[in-house]
Amino acid sequence: MKRVVIFMFIAVTVAAVVSCTNYGKKKMFDSTELYYTDKVTESEADAVGKYLKEQGFTEGDETKTVQLTKEGDTYQFRMVVKEGYEKDEEYIAIAEAFAYNLSKDVFKGKEVEIHLCDTKLETLKVVKMPEMGDNDYQIMEFDGTEIEYDESVTKSEVKAVGNYLMDSGFTDGTTKSIILLKEDNGYVFYMVSSKDYWEDEDFAALVKEFALSISSSALNDQYVEIALCDEYFNPMRYVSMY
Repeated sequence: MKRVVIFMFIAVTVAAVVSCTNYGKKKMFDSTELYYTDKVTESEADAVGKYLKEQGFTEGDETKTVQLTKEGDTYQFRMVVKEGYEKDEEYIAIAEAFAYNLSKDVFKGKEVEIHLCDTKLETLKVVKMPEMGDNDYQIMEFDGTEIEYDESVTKSEVKAVGNYLMDSGFTDGTTKSIILLKEDNGYVFYMVSSKDYWEDEDFAALVKEFALSISSSALNDQYVEIALCDEYFNPMRYVSMY
């Protein structure tokens, strides 16, 4: 199973929690209320809040409400959602990927559940993270940017691309993810981009130059193609170096 990386995180406007129930201690991260119970530590809550900020979850003027707690060895990320979202299959798929990434990036692979909740933080649906046992893909990190690759690409090639990304300023310490694969005609560099850029010819021209630079600087002038993807890493447009 190819790891799914979410850039457009679960960013919906939610209602304020309306109850006197004690949800735990409260921290604010931009417009997001993060409650945490005594089953987790303050440092764990801070790590989650920082991660949400890095991923853009906390952006926007309207309040979002989430809670972090733990049952046994499983972390629970509980969030208030609009009515009906707990039945939306696309939204649930996003939540699954969110659970996966939260586990990997914050909790060192520990089990994570996403609880889609009503305005009283009562669980409407539990979304479990997908299995993490797939060893077909490996990951190297370069200044916050993760390069995911399989056996078609060598570690030295991944390192060369990663070093180029750092030298070129592509990496900036924030969490980003790309996929690098080798196919019959050369390398494919998968990257998430806004849908506004998929048909933008000026942006495509910049991407073409980027592909040429990766080829010449990191991959010995071999063919490189950039795949502009949606948040699920589905390719929306391919841009060739030629």
